[in-house]
Amino acid sequence: MRLTQTILIEADSFISPLKKRTLSLRNLELTSLDAIGILESSDINSVIDISQNHLSNIPAFPRLLRLDTLILSGNHIRTISGLTTLVNLEVLSVTFNEILYLSDLEELTEIKNLRALYLTGNPVTKNKHYRSWCIWRFPTLQVLDFERVKESERSHAKSTYDENSDLVNSVLSVRSHGKVTPKQESAEVAGLTEDDRKQLENDLEAAESLEEIQRIEEILLRGHF
Repeated sequence: MRLTQTILIEADSFISPLKKRTLSLRNLELTSLDAIGILESSDINSVIDISQNHLSNIPAFPRLLRLDTLILSGNHIRTISGLTTLVNLEVLSVTFNEILYLSDLEELTEIKNLRALYLTGNPVTKNKHYRSWCIWRFPTLQVLDFERVKESERSHAKSTYDENSDLVNSVLSVRSHGKVTPKQESAEVAGLTEDDRKQLENDLEAAESLEEIQRIEEILLRGHF
């Protein structure tokens, strides 16, 4: 399903417990965000939640000065793009997508206010350099995958990459080039009953914080409580 002006007009919009105006586009089976540019004329949202859809890429977002949190969890996204206009973006959640390479995160170097990044559930997190690379490459980060960045990690990352241009070049030379990677998660979640799955899906729809979304998604991914 394509995002249309009608869907945007009818979408849930509310004030979150954190007192932030939130636009919810969750669980709409969206495959593209064609009409996202319409939001530029009514720049009122601090949070936009587009999780649990079928997006394979991120379109170019309009300039949204109020937006500080973007949630894209549970899609099929393979690379980060289209976000450089979000100059005040502070929190980005792209958990449980299909990002494979560290170089596919490279556009985040242009988001100068990014302080929290969530990538749990992407293949890229299995890379042995993943955490140190993100801490070095995105120096404004304070939180990575729900874990606060320590000063000792910053120092280690700086010494690792500042002094090793060959390593940096090797990381940046590998990119997905838009190839589709197989979806990691089966539609059937082993170990959970049908009632368990339905309840977890209901809980996921009602979740109001990134922490709660993360907790439920990890249960679904594991296939057991």
